[in-house]
Amino acid sequence: MDNALKSARQQLAGLLEATQRFVDIASPTLEPLLFDDEAVVESLTALARRGPRTRIRLLIANDQPGAFENHRLVGLAQRLTTAMSLRVLEHHPEWQHQTMIISDRNYGILVTPTEKRHRILDNPLIASRWADTFERLWQAGAESLELRQFY
Repeated sequence: MDNALKSARQQLAGLLEATQRFVDIASPTLEPLLFDDEAVVESLTALARRGPRTRIRLLIANDQPGAFENHRLVGLAQRLTTAMSLRVLEHHPEWQHQTMIISDRNYGILVTPTEKRHRILDNPLIASRWADTFERLWQAGAESLELRQFY
């Protein structure tokens, strides 16, 4: 596993454990080395069980079913339909297809695939700006008709 992704996955575990209500994930392919992991699924499941006001949103760039049919997060979305939503957004001027994980609008992680590194968003003001960006991306996205059978 790439060292940057390994480090990002360790940071992700801590971020998800600390999340109280909301997690927003934008990832073009739901980066398997980062998200297709049992610990991530367990953390998101625990978050969803915290109460009816929890929310988990996944935004992807491509909804080709073959790429996701065995992905653990898509399987989790099938089981947690109340707490978890999935949308697709192929292109948007504000999204350079980096992976972003935003927790409670206050903290996050950015993974830039071309630079093979990640950045921790530990300043709530900066994380909030990224959360606003995610919100615009989410609103521009659409429900996936292709993945509906899996989700």
